[in-house]
Amino acid sequence: MNPPTFAPGQRIEHAAAEWWARLRDPALPDQALAQWTAWLEADPRHAAAFDRASALAEEAAALRGDHKADLVARFAPRTDARHRGPARATLALAAGLAAVVLLGGGLLLAYRHGPEAPRAYASERAGHRDIDLPDGSSIELGGATSVTARYGHDIRAVDLDAGEAFFRVAHAERPFIVTAGPLRIRDLGTAFNVRRTGDRVTVAVTEGRVRVSPSADEGDGGTVELGAGREVSFDPETRAMRILDIDPVAATAWREHRLEFVNEPLSSVLENVNRYSVRPIRVADPALSRLTFTGTVQVDTIDSWVAALPRVFPVRVDTYADHLELTRQTSMARGPKPR
Repeated sequence: MNPPTFAPGQRIEHAAAEWWARLRDPALPDQALAQWTAWLEADPRHAAAFDRASALAEEAAALRGDHKADLVARFAPRTDARHRGPARATLALAAGLAAVVLLGGGLLLAYRHGPEAPRAYASERAGHRDIDLPDGSSIELGGATSVTARYGHDIRAVDLDAGEAFFRVAHAERPFIVTAGPLRIRDLGTAFNVRRTGDRVTVAVTEGRVRVSPSADEGDGGTVELGAGREVSFDPETRAMRILDIDPVAATAWREHRLEFVNEPLSSVLENVNRYSVRPIRVADPALSRLTFTGTVQVDTIDSWVAALPRVFPVRVDTYADHLELTRQTSMARGPKPR
C-alpha cells in the first residue's frame, strides 16, 4: 500500500499528531524525546501545530462518554484484549484522538457541531423534566411534553411536538430556532416559554428578545419581535397573532405547579389541564369547547377546580372511573370563578 501524501501544512499537522500520540507511551525512550525537541526547534510552525494538537486532543478527551467511545471506535479500533495491556490501551486512545487532530481539528469540530441524529425528549403526565443541551442551553419540560432536538454545524433546532417548555439559550454564533406547529421562534439571546396546544401556540419572553414568524413563511411577512415581559398567541382559527404585555412570572407559573390562562377557549384550557390530570376531562358538547376561560388552575387540586366549573359555565360534571365529562346544563347557579 502506498503511504498517504499530504500538503506541506498537513504534513506538519500530521507530524504534530503523531508526536502527541507517541508522547503518551510510558515506554517512550529518551532518544525519542530528544528527537521531539529537535523537531519542535526545527521550525516555529512545529511548536504551534503541536500546541493545536494538544488543545484539540484535550477537547476530544473531555467529550462525554458515549461521544468519546464513538470517536475511539472510529479511529482506534480495539485489538484482542489478551494482547493489550494498560499502556497499549492508553496509546490506542491517544492514537484515536491524534487521528482527529491529524485533520487540523476539522473533524473534531464537525463531530462536535456537525449534523447529529435527532434526539427526542419527553416528560410524563404531571411530571417535569430538565434537559441540558450540548451547547450549554437548557430546556425545562412541563407535564406530558415532547420535543425533538437537531444540532448541526450551522444551526441549533428544536421542535416542540406537544406541551409546554421553558428555554434558556446559551449564546453562540449558530442560531437557536424552536418550531412549534405553525410558528417558528428564533432566539436573539434570551429565555422564553412556549406552549403548544395543537396549532394554538403561545410564546412568552422572560429575558432578552425573540423573533416569531409563521413557520411556513420564508419571508418577513407576519414576523414580530418580542422583548422581555411580552407574549404572542397564535389563534389557528383566525390565523392572527395577539400580542400582550405579561408578567414573566405568571407566564411560567407552570414551573410552580400553576396553570395561568387569559381568555382561552375551554377546549385549549382542558387540553393543557389534562397534561397534569390523573383522569382526563372530556367535553360532550362541542359548543362548550368555544367558551372562554380566564383564571388559575392549581395542578394539585384539579378535581376541585373541575367541580367548581358549574358555578361559572352552563355545564354539568359527570364522573366516571377513567375520566370526567362536561355536558351542557340549561340552568346553573353562578358563583365566584374557579381557582
